[in-house]
Amino acid sequence: MRTFIKIIVFIIVLVVAALIALPFFINPNDYKDEISREVEKATGRNLTLQGDIGLSVFPWIALDLGPLTLSNAEGFKADAFAKVQAAEIRIKLIPLLKKQLEMDTIVLDGLVLNLETDKNGKTNWDDLINKTAEQDSKPAAESTNQPEHASEPALQTITVAGVKLSNANILWSDASKGESYQLRNLNLTTDPLEPGVPTAVDMDFDVISTKPEAKAHVTLKTNASVDMEKQQYALEDLSFSAIAEGKELAFNQADLSLKGDIKADMAKQWLEVSDLALTAKASNNQQTIDAKLTGQLTSNLASQQSNIDNLDLTATIEDPSLPDKKAELHLTSGIKADLKQQTLTVSALMLKLQDLLLEGDIQAKDILKEKPSFAGSIHVQPFSLRKLASDMKIELPEMSDESTLEKVELRTELSGSTNQVNLKQLALTLDQSNLTGQFAVSNFSKPAFNFNLKLDQIDADRYMPPAKENKETTEAPVATEKDNKAKPEEALPLDALRQINAKGTIDIGKMKATGLNSENIHITIDAADGLVKLTPMSANLYKGQYNGNVILDARQDALKLSLNEQIKNVQAGPLLKDMTGDAKISGTANANAKLTGNGATVSQIKQTLTGNGGFAFTDGALQGINIAEIIRKAKAALKGEKLPQSDAPVQTDFSSLSGTFTATNGVINNQDLEVKSPLLRINGAGQASLPKEKIDYGLKVAIVGTSKGQGGKELDDLKGVTIPIKITGTFSEPKPTVDLANLVKDKAKQELKSKAEEKLKEKLGDDLGGLLGGKLGGSKTESKADSTDAEKATDAESEEEKSSDKKLEDAVKDKLKNFF
Repeated sequence: MRTFIKIIVFIIVLVVAALIALPFFINPNDYKDEISREVEKATGRNLTLQGDIGLSVFPWIALDLGPLTLSNAEGFKADAFAKVQAAEIRIKLIPLLKKQLEMDTIVLDGLVLNLETDKNGKTNWDDLINKTAEQDSKPAAESTNQPEHASEPALQTITVAGVKLSNANILWSDASKGESYQLRNLNLTTDPLEPGVPTAVDMDFDVISTKPEAKAHVTLKTNASVDMEKQQYALEDLSFSAIAEGKELAFNQADLSLKGDIKADMAKQWLEVSDLALTAKASNNQQTIDAKLTGQLTSNLASQQSNIDNLDLTATIEDPSLPDKKAELHLTSGIKADLKQQTLTVSALMLKLQDLLLEGDIQAKDILKEKPSFAGSIHVQPFSLRKLASDMKIELPEMSDESTLEKVELRTELSGSTNQVNLKQLALTLDQSNLTGQFAVSNFSKPAFNFNLKLDQIDADRYMPPAKENKETTEAPVATEKDNKAKPEEALPLDALRQINAKGTIDIGKMKATGLNSENIHITIDAADGLVKLTPMSANLYKGQYNGNVILDARQDALKLSLNEQIKNVQAGPLLKDMTGDAKISGTANANAKLTGNGATVSQIKQTLTGNGGFAFTDGALQGINIAEIIRKAKAALKGEKLPQSDAPVQTDFSSLSGTFTATNGVINNQDLEVKSPLLRINGAGQASLPKEKIDYGLKVAIVGTSKGQGGKELDDLKGVTIPIKITGTFSEPKPTVDLANLVKDKAKQELKSKAEEKLKEKLGDDLGGLLGGKLGGSKTESKADSTDAEKATDAESEEEKSSDKKLEDAVKDKLKNFF
């Protein structure tokens, strides 16, 4: 037995001695050409070994390589596919005999790897992949006859003292896209690599890009743990940073940092990232963003379910245009994702930007498909929009009431996709107004709106620009005809009308707009492709009712306007008072109008306005003119009397005022104006031109036989007298005139007739004189002798009253002018 052991020891010593002596008898440099040929057979590339090959066997199987080059594939620009300045691999011999692989630090210095894609999309490593695939596809008959124990692992343990990669460069260019990227100055060092034992990893490199033009320096430090048998991996105390800069980037400079612990158990298909902290600071010439994100990530790779808990994002945005040159953003939430079911849930969302606070929950479906969808609820807490706009340095339109926009709040359920959104159970508060209902938008590229909204109340005038005070005419230069021609009229917004695509209804409880108060407003809108229909519309208006239909057709070069509106039992006085500040007419109003027009400007619409309508007022008054008072003054002036100062209201009462009109190319024609009152009867006829803003209208005022009504007793003796009034001029400067000369002449004729009858009665007797007097009064052949005295008396009276008549006529004109 002792002899056998001695023999075994001798053999081992002999083998070790042989291994030690092997490098002295075999020079590996003699096999360079053979090595190159074998590489060329396997890859089709030329391997050039420029330096010496160092080989040792005991106690380490060591291989040292000098500079070497692997040629590039044909048709590519780079001289070589890969270059290595130096490489060193050392393996302990004795542990290897025990199926234990113990390697010293693997050293690779000066690696240069050129990766290329030509214009056709072919890469310079396609041939290497194809060669490997061909070799793998060849059947290996001997593998079918392997003994069962052949499936056992060849090595029981593997340990590596470390990896040292220095001065490595990986260059990639893509001629098909005109892009190139470079990974330069790559350095990697590690501590010993043992399964399941953490090892320190330290790596840094530079990245250079030409499209976009940018560069970055990247560093990574961590304690890495790899257990291949248990398929467990970990990166503890991970610290990753990148500093990037580039003129073509959104931010000229960016500094990124990622910290955390990453653990993966591939046997259980489980991934966990704890203590995640991502910070980013980016800046350009004007803006700077400083952000930090923290959270915990867990993921089940088998079920493709992931959770992000305690997500917290804070950001500070610095910009000269912002209030105090910066804005603060804070976001917290919890996120659950199921990639197998393609669902995403964002719960307990809280987003705070300045004074704006949004809360909500969102669920998304089909997140990996082309058209994902979402649903959820959001609540925007009350905030001051005016203050937020001021803080953000956003200029709001000027409004009549500067206390508006102080409270805005929004609650809604929502659903939608990448191309549409639907707000259900909408509740929007704006100051004292509350809007509820449903509002949807589809096709964001060309929005279409669908809605059903209810507004409890609103004073729209508070949000309108303040009324500008009229400057004195002396301050404003008078526009000449040349100036008017030089300033063409602004065209109607036809393009804007063509863009409107909306369908829905709006109901408003109470509204004040342009001074008008209305209730129970209902508006139906149907607009598409330039055809806008506001039909039907209705509202309660000053104890009456409004109904209307308005159609705007912008499908052609000119706008076509169609109106069909009516009011019933509306109190005209309060309406006009609120509308214009001056109620020219009061009473219960009923009116209707059906009009059409077309044109590209407002003037053209006026020039083509055509249609008809009617109006009727009952139990009202014309304010600003007292026709009975004017007639009393006229009567007194004819008699040479002066009336005492009257305290009667400056108005003309009427029991009814009615008429109809037609419109033809902007000219309004009315031929049947009729005003009735206990004292007066007024008839009118004429026309008004909207394009020229000119009036041509006539009134006839008659005294009816009554002692009741407005000053009726004093005017009983004027029964049957008709006063003609002519109104001309423009809308802004009406010129009413009263024909008092004809009125005086008619009065004189009446007096002449009476005197002639009296004298005939004296001379011929009552019967014959009265008969002839009646005939004479109606004929032109009156007795000169009998009428001479009366004519002289009348002429004298007329001469005495001319001056007072002139004053009275001027006064009447002023009254009428102010009224119109």
